[in-house]
Amino acid sequence: MDINWTSEQLEFLNCTAPLIRLRAFAGASKTTSLEGYSRKHNRLKYLYLAYNKAIRDEAKKRFPKHVTCATTHELAYKGYRAKFEHKLEGGLRLGDMAKVLNTNDWTVVRAVVDTLNNFLCSPLETFHESHLPMVKRMQGSQMPPSFIENVFKSAEYLWERMIDPEDTSVPLLHDGYLKMYLLSNPDLSRTYDVILADESQDLNGLTLALIKKQSCRKIFVGDRHQELYRFRGSDNALDDPDLDDAVDLRLTRSFRFGPATAALANIILSFKGETIPVIGAGARTKIRSSLDSDAKRPALLHRTVMGVILSALDYTAAGKKVFWIGKIDSYQISSIEDLYWFSEGRTDKVKNKRLLKEFSDWHQYLTIAEETKDREMVRAIKIISAYDDLEARLRQMRAMTVNEEDKADIILATAHRSKGLEFDNVALMDDFPDPLDPQMDHGSREDELNLLYVAATRAKYQLAVNQVVIGLMREHAYLAKMAAKQTQGA
Repeated sequence: MDINWTSEQLEFLNCTAPLIRLRAFAGASKTTSLEGYSRKHNRLKYLYLAYNKAIRDEAKKRFPKHVTCATTHELAYKGYRAKFEHKLEGGLRLGDMAKVLNTNDWTVVRAVVDTLNNFLCSPLETFHESHLPMVKRMQGSQMPPSFIENVFKSAEYLWERMIDPEDTSVPLLHDGYLKMYLLSNPDLSRTYDVILADESQDLNGLTLALIKKQSCRKIFVGDRHQELYRFRGSDNALDDPDLDDAVDLRLTRSFRFGPATAALANIILSFKGETIPVIGAGARTKIRSSLDSDAKRPALLHRTVMGVILSALDYTAAGKKVFWIGKIDSYQISSIEDLYWFSEGRTDKVKNKRLLKEFSDWHQYLTIAEETKDREMVRAIKIISAYDDLEARLRQMRAMTVNEEDKADIILATAHRSKGLEFDNVALMDDFPDPLDPQMDHGSREDELNLLYVAATRAKYQLAVNQVVIGLMREHAYLAKMAAKQTQGA
């Protein structure tokens, strides 16, 4: 690799400690550094653990042949495919689980499914209080002991049926076979000399436990400020106490953007207490309150899936061609189309017939959505209620969707899906909540600041900030002014 490495990168490339923690800010070439490491120490066998398939596929194109690139689910699946392939699914349907549990109490069903999902993502072998969903019932009071006991028993019951290959009533989830894989205590050190754990800030407890059990060299790489999946059970492995003995290294120079975006990133991160600055070593990014009219193919980044869909409906209705990051079908558009026909009583138009088996009518769907607060159900209801001409708009939206980015007028994505990507021109949309809201709890505030940091660092040339970011900039300036006055007074 003919690269003029920075001093920070060289320090990493020359490190052969058994446990390394590499903290890399946005755009700081961490993947390039990992590739360089594997090429420099090329007599070793590597396992590069990717967070998802897209990252894995990109890594396969870059890394040399002595590096195996895989997801943790991919490693686990090999041993369980033959036995469980017939009952694999991506999630547990509330309606199906209500029938298995023989209950119509949707609050119980939701709590049981959430508890089971949390158990699957954790390294613990038995159910624990930490697996209970963070929900409140009965006008804000804590869940009563009898309710908790019922939830645990029901979750254990579903788990037992999930891992029974002959029981097809409860499907095996992908995190289910990963859980079984971890409990089998696999020894990856017999095959690999080094494990590269990319995006370590988004590892859940289950995957972290799997890596920590291995006796080979381990390199944890990531950025704690880009932890975006706490709601899925991620637990920021970079700050795990077992990594306190690791050699700590950093990559602070971003080659994606210039000083202006770096300054903005530092403002956002200052509200998290970060004191080490991001250094902008890339193109001179312009920061605006709105994109220039000639900004080509802007990427509009939303906080919510609903925001993306509503933008797509509006822009395609105006004749704009849209490219979806992650492809249109990953945004549950087919489900919304089915639910639209279901709400109209046109069951003959519903393609997914499971919907008709799970819900007797639209009224029941609305009732269950209200009782369970299911995110996808509530989102679909809001979209269906937003337009009188939804059928025509959905048809137009599909017709104006393009599969190649360079053929689009507009690029659409959630901030979550934009992670790891970069665009020439980016606009932050107005559906981000305000992290300065005093009603927001600490964990949610950290999550929202992370999302803003990720979204704001996607642009190479032009970034249009939203009112939330402008508010952070004003608050930061005010705090700096107050600090200066106190210093002068002292």
